[in-house]
Amino acid sequence: MNEYHEPFVSHLENNDKLLFDVVMQNGPILLPPSTPPFEHLIRIIAGQQLSVKAAATIYERVNEFLGENYQPKDVLNTSIEDLRSLGLSRSKSIYVKSLAEAAIENGSAFENLKELPDSEVIKILTNIKGLGIWSAQMFLMFQMKRPDVFAPADLGLKKAMSNLYGYSLAENDKFYDEKARVWSPYRTLASLHLWKYLS
Repeated sequence: MNEYHEPFVSHLENNDKLLFDVVMQNGPILLPPSTPPFEHLIRIIAGQQLSVKAAATIYERVNEFLGENYQPKDVLNTSIEDLRSLGLSRSKSIYVKSLAEAAIENGSAFENLKELPDSEVIKILTNIKGLGIWSAQMFLMFQMKRPDVFAPADLGLKKAMSNLYGYSLAENDKFYDEKARVWSPYRTLASLHLWKYLS
């Protein structure tokens, strides 16, 4: 993602002075190395509707319990009760098992995700119980490192844009999606800087 930083800065300098100033203050943001797709999706499910800190704590427990380089079969061999004891809700425990089943049934689809356009990746992932559009967008951003992804339903992004531009939080997702188009083809980088700005 770092290779896009300079063209992104140039794009902002010509199109969005407010975010340009934020990015210049933040400096380049590096994403952590990608984990295997299955593990990353488990992490996303664990973190749904939680703070970053709470999500990280729960995923640490899951990772420690299942072991290094765990596989879908390891999740399927774990009871709902054991998953819940790690901090996952009952619904999230069911979702991670559904994901494991999908990974075993459609292993080739998971392996080929990197070859597909964003829209196809979203379509495949949202067919799995427990993975909505937001989850698929986070996967595209953080696991696949696609440069032009925006999640208009993300409350953190909305809050950051509201603070920076004065937009009302009462505006719908379509409004925020349209406002984000000015950052294309670097909407992922814009999102990273907005999250950092908010924090």
